[in-house]
Amino acid sequence: MTVDYKRRYPNRLKVIRQNAGYTQRHVASLLGHKTSVMLCSWENETIMPSGTNLIKLCIIYNKAPHELYPEYHQEIIEQHFFFL
Repeated sequence: MTVDYKRRYPNRLKVIRQNAGYTQRHVASLLGHKTSVMLCSWENETIMPSGTNLIKLCIIYNKAPHELYPEYHQEIIEQHFFFL
């Protein structure tokens, strides 16, 4: 996987986590991670979670992917599915 460090992935992960009353450490534990470093990177819009981790986040927060990444979701639609 190539990481574009200049690319940002706007999301609502931090707000949704806080509204759910979870700490980063707790969510990281639910994801099976030993630390919250990856979750912090996702919340800071530096990188995207893997497909598996995105599904896990959706389950933990009871949200759909487009609710976690609304701007990125819209960008994908506009760039790739403009005919819909």
